[in-house]
Amino acid sequence: MIRAVRANRRGFHEVSFTPGLNLVLADRSTAAGDRDTTNALGKSTLIEIIDFCLGSNTAPGKGLRIEALQGWAFTVELTLGGQDVAVTRATDVPGFFAIEGRTLGWPIQPTPNRDGTPGFDSKKWRGLLGWALFGLGEFAAEGGYKPSPRSLLSYFARNQMSAYNTPFKYFDNQKTWDIQVHNAFLLGLDWQKAAVWQQLKDQKNALDALKQAIKTGAVDGELASLGELEAERLRLAKQLERDRDALSTFQVLPQYREIEAQANLLTTEIHALVNANITDNRRLERYRDSLVSEDAPRSDRLEALYTEAGVVLPGAVKKTLSDARAFNEKIVANRRDFIAGEISALEAGVEQRTVRVAALTDRRAGFLTVLAGQGALEELTELQEMHAATRLKVDELANRIAQLRQMTSKADTIKVETVELKRATALDYEERRALWSQALSFFSDFSEQLYKSPGRLVIDIDDTGYRFDVEIAGSPSEGISKMKIFCYDLMLIAFARQRGLGIDFLIHDSTIFDGVDPRQRAHALELAAAMAQNYGFQYICALNTDMVPVDDFSAAFDHTASIRLRVTDTDPSGSLLGFRY
Repeated sequence: MIRAVRANRRGFHEVSFTPGLNLVLADRSTAAGDRDTTNALGKSTLIEIIDFCLGSNTAPGKGLRIEALQGWAFTVELTLGGQDVAVTRATDVPGFFAIEGRTLGWPIQPTPNRDGTPGFDSKKWRGLLGWALFGLGEFAAEGGYKPSPRSLLSYFARNQMSAYNTPFKYFDNQKTWDIQVHNAFLLGLDWQKAAVWQQLKDQKNALDALKQAIKTGAVDGELASLGELEAERLRLAKQLERDRDALSTFQVLPQYREIEAQANLLTTEIHALVNANITDNRRLERYRDSLVSEDAPRSDRLEALYTEAGVVLPGAVKKTLSDARAFNEKIVANRRDFIAGEISALEAGVEQRTVRVAALTDRRAGFLTVLAGQGALEELTELQEMHAATRLKVDELANRIAQLRQMTSKADTIKVETVELKRATALDYEERRALWSQALSFFSDFSEQLYKSPGRLVIDIDDTGYRFDVEIAGSPSEGISKMKIFCYDLMLIAFARQRGLGIDFLIHDSTIFDGVDPRQRAHALELAAAMAQNYGFQYICALNTDMVPVDDFSAAFDHTASIRLRVTDTDPSGSLLGFRY
C-alpha cells in the first residue's frame, strides 16, 4: 500500500495516502485567468512519480528525466512484503533504487552503492516487486513469454493516455502474447498455455520466413517439391557413379604431353603432304588436258584459207609458210616434251608424298593407341574436381531434402500441437471455472451498479489462444468505453485481493472519466470506495475539481474526507512540483 510521496526539493507538495478512496484534485481558482489551466498542475505527474519509483522504464529527455528536473529525487513510502519502507529514485541516477526501512523476510536484500546507500538495481527491484505484489518467484529471469512485474503493474497504474483505450492493453502496440499472458495471469487462467501458444506461433513464423527467404533468393536454392528434389538427386547420383568408374580405371601416362605433341606434329605434317598432293593433282589434270587439246595445225590449212578467199600466193610466199610450219611443229613438239616431263615429275612427287603420308599415319596411330589407354595428370585432376563438385551437389540436395522433410514434418507437428494445446487449454479452462468465474461475477456486479444492466466479461479460446472482451450496454459511447476499463480494473484489484496477491492499490488518472456521465462518475467513485474497504486496497484517482460529481453523490457519501491533495492554478507554486515547466 502506498503511504506517501515526497521529493528532495522545497516547493514539492508532499502527499499522504490511506486505505480506501484517495482523491487528488486540481482546483481552478477564482483568481485564475482565462489562459490558466488545470492540465499542468501535476495530477498526472504524481502518478508518473509513483510509477517511476516502482521501476518503470525511462528514457533521457522524456517523462521525469527532462532538463528541468535534473537533480530531483522522488520517494514513495509503501508497505511491501510486510515491511514499511521508502524507495527513492533520482532522475540523474535512474538505475538505482535506494531503500530505507527494515527488509526482514525479503528473499533478496538491498546492497550498498558506492555512497554506502542500500538499494537495488532495476532488475532486482522489479524482481522484488514481482515477488511482493504478484507472488512471482523468478527474480533474476527476464525476457521470454512469462508475466513481467512491470507489465502486471501497468494494469493497476495506467500511466499514459493510450492505456485508457481498451481494458486489456496498457499501450497501443502491445503484442498479442503480452496481452494474453498478463491478462490470463490476472484472471486466474493458465498463463503458461498462452506462452506455449506464442512459442508455436514463433515456430510457424520461422518456417514461413524460411520458405519466403528461399523463394525470394535470400537463401540459396529454389522452393521445389520433395519429389523434384529426389529426382534431381537420383540423376546426380548416377553421374557420380559414372565419374567414380572413370576415376577407378584412369591411368596417368607421365610422357602423355610429349607423345601428344609428337602426334600433333605428325598430324600437321600429314595435312601439309595431303594438301601438296591435292595441289599437284590439280596441275596434273591441267597438263593432261593440254596434251589432248593442244596440236600442230595441218599443213594445207593456211593455203586452203587463201584459196577459199580467191587469193593466189606467189612462190616466195609459199616457201616462207613452209619454213614457218616447220618451226611451229618444232615448238609444239618441244612443249609436249616439256609437259610430259612435268607430268612425270608431278606424278613422282605425288607418289612419294602418298608413301610418306602412309608412313606418318601409321606412326601417329601408334602414338594415339598409347594415348587412348592413359591420360595426363591434369586430366585426372580435372576429373577429380568434377567428381568432387558433383558429390557436393548430391550432399547439398540431401541436406535440402532433409530440411524440406523436417520443415514439412515440423509444420504438421505445429498443427497437431496447436490442436492439442487448444484442447488442453479448454480442459484447464473448465478445471479453473470456480476461480475465473469469480472475476466474471465481479465485472458483472460492478457494471450493473453503474448502469443497472450487468455487463459481461468474455473469455474465449480460439485457434490463436485466449481472446478477451467486455460488453456493456451502450458501448459505442466514449463514456461507457471508459467505464469498461474502470470495471475491469476494479475487478482486477478486487480479484487479486481475494486470491491473496500482494497488490493493494489501483491508480487512475482523470482520463478514466472522460465523457462519462456525472451520475456514473458518482456511482464509480462510491463503488471504488466501497470495494476498497471490502477487499483491503486503496483507490487513488486524480481529477479536476469540475469533474467531481458533487451533486450526484449519495447523501451518505462524503467525498471531501477522501481528498488527500489539492493543487491549484493560482500561481506556479500551487502545482505539485512548486513550479511549471
